[in-house]
Amino acid sequence: MKQANPTSIAILVAFLSMLAPFTLDTYLPSFPDIQQDLSATDTQMQQTLSYYLLAFGMMMLIYGPLSDALGRKRVVLLALLGYSLASAACALSESIDALLWMRAAQGMAAGAGMVIGRAIVRDLFAGADAQQVMARVMLVFAIAPAVAPIVGGWLDALAGWRAVFWFLSALGLVLT
Repeated sequence: MKQANPTSIAILVAFLSMLAPFTLDTYLPSFPDIQQDLSATDTQMQQTLSYYLLAFGMMMLIYGPLSDALGRKRVVLLALLGYSLASAACALSESIDALLWMRAAQGMAAGAGMVIGRAIVRDLFAGADAQQVMARVMLVFAIAPAVAPIVGGWLDALAGWRAVFWFLSALGLVLT
């Protein structure tokens, strides 16, 4: 069996893990535009965060056993495809209610990367090697919340709030 390359695995797991916080923070600069475009209240805009986080949290409990039963690769690929579809649906949302449900779908799908990424590291490495890979992962993971609003702000300024979700959809496809 071919030995896993720690650097390649660290990069893959880092990007899978950063997807969830990146998704959470990228659209924040677009709040005023989304609110105006969809005639949403302040409470509804806050709910776009809550729906995402609630769905994300619930799925964290499901992805581990699911990937144990069906295989890591299959589950993460299906989740990434679901994430891309949910992100595209967010971009196409014509009402705040539709956006709320699609944000929940995004949260459900985004949880896979974090859970399965760590399981992949545990499967392939032990001891000091696993710690080294996870340290590399955490470096990239820590950058995501800082970079995401900047990227989201640029996209919103250049092409509007829907471009943020199209970008997230493309990101999911690239990771797939």
